[in-house]
Order: sequence, then C-alpha cells, then structure tokens
Amino acid sequence: MNRFGDVDTESKRLAPLEDFQSEPFVPIEQSLQSIESLIANLPSYIKTAKTHCRFPSDHGLSQDESTAIYIYTMDWKTDNLYAMLNEALRSENSETVKMWFPYLKLFDSALSKLPTVKEILWRGVPLDIGSNFTKDQVVTWWSVSSCSSSVNVIKSFLEGHENATVFLIEARHGKKISGYTQYENEEEVILRMGTKFRVKSNPFKQSNNSYIVHLIEIGDNNENLSLAIATDMHKITGPFSLDSQIITTWIQNGFTIVGGNGRGNRLNQLRWPTTVYIDDDQTLYVADVSNHRILEVKHDGTHVQVVAGGNGSGKKLNQLKDPADVLIDKMTNDIIVSDGGNRRIMRWSRQNNTNGQILMSNIDCCRLVMDELGYLYVSDVVRNEVRRYGINDTRGTVVAGGNGRGSQLNQLKVPVYFFVDKEQSVYVSDRENYRVVKWLKDAKQGIVVAGGHGKGSSLSQLSKPYGIIVDQYETVYVTDSDNHRVMCWPKGAKEGSIVVGGNGRGQYANQLSYPFGLSIDGQENLYVVDLFNNRVQRYAVKRS
Repeated sequence: MNRFGDVDTESKRLAPLEDFQSEPFVPIEQSLQSIESLIANLPSYIKTAKTHCRFPSDHGLSQDESTAIYIYTMDWKTDNLYAMLNEALRSENSETVKMWFPYLKLFDSALSKLPTVKEILWRGVPLDIGSNFTKDQVVTWWSVSSCSSSVNVIKSFLEGHENATVFLIEARHGKKISGYTQYENEEEVILRMGTKFRVKSNPFKQSNNSYIVHLIEIGDNNENLSLAIATDMHKITGPFSLDSQIITTWIQNGFTIVGGNGRGNRLNQLRWPTTVYIDDDQTLYVADVSNHRILEVKHDGTHVQVVAGGNGSGKKLNQLKDPADVLIDKMTNDIIVSDGGNRRIMRWSRQNNTNGQILMSNIDCCRLVMDELGYLYVSDVVRNEVRRYGINDTRGTVVAGGNGRGSQLNQLKVPVYFFVDKEQSVYVSDRENYRVVKWLKDAKQGIVVAGGHGKGSSLSQLSKPYGIIVDQYETVYVTDSDNHRVMCWPKGAKEGSIVVGGNGRGQYANQLSYPFGLSIDGQENLYVVDLFNNRVQRYAVKRS
C-alpha cells in the first residue's frame, strides 16, 4: 500500500489529537528515538533524509523540520514510517500514538510553514469501499492524508487494479509538500490529521465496478468549505476510467437576478450590460455599459445600488464612459473598473465611492482579470493582445497575441474576454476567429481548445465567443453569443455540448439573446449576462 492509498477505511470516533503540541522541539534523531526498535535501519534512513531534504528552505523550515517531511515520504521494503505513523493515529489506544509526539511536533510545525492550497485533490485505494459512502455523510480521516493534485499520479498507483475506489477531494486547507519529498513529481499535498469531509453526492459506480467518491472538506461545525467547481468529475482514462464525461448541469430555466424590465436607467433596469463579477460573499457587480455605471447586487437580487459612476457619460473622476468590466481587488478590497470609453482603468473604494482614482490611462482596455498574485491582465481589441501588469508597471508584458490581427496561432482577432488559471495560462475568446485559444505561460503561440472550425451553429463551431470560465480540469465554458447559448468543451473534445440556452433567440426563461459575460458563484450557480434582454440570468445547479 502506498501512502496515497493509506486511507481510513473504518468509521471511528476518536478524540482530536492536540497533546503533541506541548512537546519541546528536539532534533529529528531524538524525535524518532522511541520507535527506533520498530523500524530496522531507521538511523540510516534518517541520515539519508537529512542529506537529501530541501535545506535551506524557501519557506523557513529548519533542517529537522524539512527532514521530518522527507522521511515521511520515503519508501523502503518493509515497515514504512508513514504506514506505522498512520496506523498509530487511527488506533483507539491513546498510548500507541504518544511515542510519536516528538516527531509529530516537528512534522506539524513544518506543515504550518508551507503554502496552503485550495484545490481539487485525488487519492485512490485498490479496495472496493466506494459503496460504504452515501450523500451528505460526514467522514473524518484521523491519519495524515497524502493526496496528489494530479489524477495521473493516482492512476499510476492503481494500474492493473479493478474494483478500486478513487477520492475526488475539494480541499481548502491542503499543505503542498511536493518540493520537500523524495518524489517531487508526485505533486503531493498533505491534509492534516483529523480533517473532516462531507460526501457531496452518492458515489459514481463505473462499468468495471470501481467507484468515484466526491468529498468536500468541511469545518469543525460541519459547514461546507466547498470550492466553486463546474465539473464534478473529469473523464479519467486508465484502469478506473469513467464511462463518460460527468459535467455539472444546471436547471434550464434561468432566474432574472437583475434587470429584465426593459432597457433603462432605473435600478431595476440595465442598458447593454456586458459582464458580471461575483465576490466571495455572493455579491454581484455588473458593468451596466450604456448607463455608465457599476451596480452592486446582493445575491437575492433584492438590493441594488450604484457603486461606481452613475453620473452620466464623462471623464470626471466621478464618471465613467462605457465601462466594459469590473472586478474586486482582493488585496485592497477596492473595485477595479475598465473604463473603456475613457481609455483608462479606475479604482473605486467600496467605502467611499464618490470619486474614482485613475490607475492607468491611455490604454485600450477591454476586459480585466486579476490573478492570485495580484497581477492585472487586460485585453486590448485594438492591438489584439492580452497584457499582464504588475504593481506600478505601466508597460506590461504580452501574454497572448501581440503579433497583429490575424488567424495564425500566434495571432488574435478581437480578443474580448479571457480567463487566467492558477498556472497563469491564458484562455482567450478569440471572437472573430470563432475559437478559444489557450496560451501557456511564456508561450509564443496558442492552442485551440474550442471551436476553430469557422463561424457556425454545429456543436464543433462557435459564432462570436465571449464570456469564458475554465475549471480545474481544463473544461471550457463559453458564451456562444450569435447562437444564443452557453457551450461546454471538455479538454481534448472535438465538439462541445450546450449548457444553457440554445432554444433560439428570445426572452423566455429558457432562452437567451446574445449572451456576453459568464460567471459562477460559490454554490456552483451559473450567471449569464443576457445582453439584448438587458438582464443577468442565474441558473441553479442541479443537485443529485
């Protein structure tokens, strides 16, 4: 059994393990002295780990702390340290685990210094235990849980095994140890002892009798800490391949969250809206272009207010002119606006929104994205490029396009909307090339990931793609504006499928009229900016 498959298979009620925190820090050799008789050649393994561990550390780990992680990931023929540790952590005999307290002090201290990740993780066990889980069941893994951010790593360990169980985990407090392990390419992430989960849906049984179990990390009070993902399980090839793509689906009748009362400038009306941004608290921010304002809409749609502009078209600091996009700067909690008609990017305080501040001027700005590192990305339909800007950076760096208007893979033609993933890859809705193109970080040309077969309405075509979302599995969701629909393109697919719309142009709840912006909230509800209907539609996710 490898450590990625060392999964708690019994439902036990144990007390949270905290007493080890009062242990003093001791050298790694001394921390493992009490178990030396249990593992043959342990001093030799410690010496190897101390020699090969990452030290000095980029994250401030001591050599003993770095060694504690490295030796946990080491494999030897028998009596692996991780297996013995986890067996002790799952034991109902509290005395069994006490001998591990000095080591746990070092190990846990090391984890606390490493980056916390919020992402989809994977585990797999060559056992038929999937049927033991049911929807909404609460599960606690008392041991140290080794996961991988790469499903291919788990596939390799399960090669040749049928009746396996794979865990898809929405983690919020993972600790990324991949740079500190014996096997750095395994992309390992640790979930700490006593992590709790809720089973999101009944396990998916495959044709080879293997299961996929979807878990969401929850807090001490059993509240969901779910990530906003658009795909429950991506197609997995190999010994536990899914029978088909399992894509999250939405109820086909949309609910109007704002607008839908004709074209106008009242707070219950919009005039050519283009984008919607959703904050962490489910508050919506809408670029109401021809009303020259940004609206803040509470999640239930009952409270709407102007938070930027709204003083007519103009270039004063309290005005906007055709604002094309809006986002929230998570570092400053300010509103950032693409003031396209004035060729500038503005910052508006959420506490005092009387006047804005010019961040950048003389820029042909269209759409905006800010990544987790605080870089600001701006699409430019004049230069046919997407450019990335750092703080106080007025020149920026081209990250997509920038080679003139055209249809070659190093060119773009009216790149309006785009999406930036956690690897800083840029997905561009290349409007007049009727395609979505992925530009890897530092790439010189893009890769077509949706469309690219000319303008049309078949499932392999797009007709003026605009708003775009990409999930953790590289599934692309894009508004196909001239076809009045939203499309989904899984990674590597030759054609897409219709997510919502596709029932002809119209204003009924199951219809769209030139959809533009696209977003998704923390509950996986889908939001579509329905341009010609002057409304924003919310589509509730279908729960299994």
